Amino acid sequence: PIYLLMGEESYFIDALCEKLASTILSPAEQAFNQITVYGKDSDAGQIVNLCRQMPMMGSYQVIIVKEAQQLAKIENLVHYTSQPQATTILIICYKNKEQGRGIDKRTAFYKSCTKSGCVFDSVRPKEYEIDGWLSSYITSSGMSIDPKAMAMLKEHVGMDIGRMVKEIDKLRVS
Repeated sequence: PIYLLMGEESYFIDALCEKLASTILSPAEQAFNQITVYGKDSDAGQIVNLCRQMPMMGSYQVIIVKEAQQLAKIENLVHYTSQPQATTILIICYKNKEQGRGIDKRTAFYKSCTKSGCVFDSVRPKEYEIDGWLSSYITSSGMSIDPKAMAMLKEHVGMDIGRMVKEIDKLRVS
């Protein structure tokens, strides 16, 4: 019932959140039972109240908290994560671009998320790991790339996976 998606690499957090949001509920159910809130515009009490509601005309409701790193007092979500409802799926997207500014793994909030749900820690890949991931992504897109073109892409874009995916998608369109 709880997915805590956190870490340095925001591309994987966004991709996993999008996959969960599009597959848990049917498109008809999403209109009534899928709510997206942003950390800057809400507080923990409001999110807990949303999670305690019952779904409308469906078996589940999905609450997505994007930009949870901007949520004031995120540890107050422990009031819900310690006893989650079976009818609510809570997805928390916590991106910490700066190292050392993540969710403290010693807190009751983190421990209740690991006990009641699933925690995904998105680690920024090392430079030597990018080539393998990039070539498999390009192959899965139905394209191919030679090593010189891959080196040029990495040199132009840098090690930002999100930007790499956008550039590859542009190439696929053209």
